[in-house]
This record gives sequence, structure tokens and C-alpha cells, in this order.
Amino acid sequence: MSETNNLDIFNLSTESLINPPKKKSADLYQPSADKGKDGIYKALIRFLPNVRNAEKSKIMKYYVWMVDPVTNESYSVDCPSTVGKKSILKDTYWKLKNSASARDQELAQEKFSRNESYYSFVQIVKDPNEPDLEGKVMVFKFGSKINQKIEKLLKPEFGAPINPYDVFEGKLFALHIVKKQKWNNYDLCEFVGERTPMEIEKVAMTKTKEDMAKIVDFLKDQSPDLEKYEYREWDQAMHDKVVQSIRNIVPDQKLVEQLIGAAAEGSTHAGGFDAKPKKKEELFEEPKKKAEPAAEAHQEEAPKKAPGKVSSIDDLYENL
Repeated sequence: MSETNNLDIFNLSTESLINPPKKKSADLYQPSADKGKDGIYKALIRFLPNVRNAEKSKIMKYYVWMVDPVTNESYSVDCPSTVGKKSILKDTYWKLKNSASARDQELAQEKFSRNESYYSFVQIVKDPNEPDLEGKVMVFKFGSKINQKIEKLLKPEFGAPINPYDVFEGKLFALHIVKKQKWNNYDLCEFVGERTPMEIEKVAMTKTKEDMAKIVDFLKDQSPDLEKYEYREWDQAMHDKVVQSIRNIVPDQKLVEQLIGAAAEGSTHAGGFDAKPKKKEELFEEPKKKAEPAAEAHQEEAPKKAPGKVSSIDDLYENL
């Protein structure tokens, strides 16, 4: 007799049929304050280059978190503005944002404000919360706060720039994630220690042909698929889903029809998008006005600790 894998066929759960459990990606590194000791997640990671396409070592895309009030479905949808295409999400945001109605303005910010997400390879150097991951190469999703720390290291106000993705001259990144209200907060995360080479099986790599070949082979063998996290074009089903959600969210149906008509006008794409690319600075920008930067999910300012000199990975971790 075969096992039922904990599914009682004589007492089916309607909830599991309406909202099937989502399968987590095995290659995605997902540290969270909820998983940490006493609500604090600490770990040491190292950013790594994309061995298959070095120019795509960091992937960025804009997305909007949609919540349909009628179906109660919530989902993340990539925004076409990522690749410079016309976006009904952007148009809806600005129509509501520029409305004389305070409620419309609030609706714009709450329901159609875009966020940005980044994806890079990282090696898990030390993680007491999930020790089985140590040494592995995984995909790390992060937001604008951590990206600002990367860019600050690449283009510092003072001192020499450091490339955190450099396999010989990069720096370790200390994760120190806490909860602020109900959101993960990354203010205390920082690059720590001195420049250091990456390690393979706890052996520091050197700039020799042998070790360079070993690094390439290691990254090719261990790096998962990063391309699947890039912006994806909407198919007809996603377009219809987004449009229906907009209909359900925005009370002014006349405005909705105007937005849908404008999105479809002159388009050759099933989703109703303009194929003509825009300059990056024009994306999500109101004419003659600079768009307000989207804040990473309710991040709050918190004091930073000045890193001291350390002599080992264990010392680095203990100093977090």
C-alpha cells in the first residue's frame, strides 16, 4: 500500500487547493530575522562574479507587489520599465499620484509603488543558522539598502575603491538582519575585514594559473542558474491578470479604461507595451519631474558599528 505523504484523501483541505503551498527555490539564499537567534540573523557571505557572463554578475529589475482585493491573491510582477518599455503599472501609479484626491494618492503609494530587487551569486562563508549551507554558492536576492553598500564600496567618497566581486581582492559581507515592525531591516549589514581571496574547501586561492583554473571550474560547477531571475516579458495570461487586478483595485473604472486603452495604443505586444526603449533616468518618471525613489520595504535608519581589525573569519563573525 502506497503512503499518502500526509495528505488525507478522505478529508481534503480546501485551503491547500485554493492556495497551494509555494515551492521554495533550492538555489536561493534567504536569510531572515525570523530564522536567526533571538530575532537576529548573523552570517558572513562573499559576493562572487557570474562565471558564465561577468557583465551580469549583478542583475537588477523593478517589480510591483500586487494584491487583488477581490480574489485575495497576492503576487509579484516584473515591471516592464526595467527594460525601458511602456508600463501600465507605471501609468497607473502616476495617474493616481497626480490626482487631486488624497485617497488616490495613497492608493498609488500603497498598491502601485515599484520596488527594485537585485540578484547575485554569493558564497556562504559562515552561517550558524544554516551550517549545511557553508561553502556553497547560492543566489542572493537583496534590495536597495544592500546595493547602496556595494556601490559605496565601488565608488567611495574617500579612499581606494574595492570590488566586492573580485575573487582575490574582495571583502566579506556581514549580514546582521533584524526586524523593524514586520520587515527585515538591513541597516547593520556591512563589508568587514581586509581584502581577502575566496576559499575553496577552506583553502585560500592564489593568483596562480592552477588556482585560477580551479576557481573557474568551481564556479561553473557550483553556480546555479542566475538568468531565471532576470526580467521576464509578460505573456497574455500575466497581462490579463494584471489588468484585472487594476480593475479590482482602482475604484474609478473610467480611469482604468483610459489606462488600458493607452497601454494598448500602438502596441504590437500582447501585453500592450511600447517596444521603444527609454533612457534609464526616464523610467518611472513623471514628465518634468523626478520620481520619488522607492524605499526598500519600510527600512529604518539604525546606528552602524565601526568594524575593528580582525584576524580570522571566526573573529569577524564574533564582532558582528
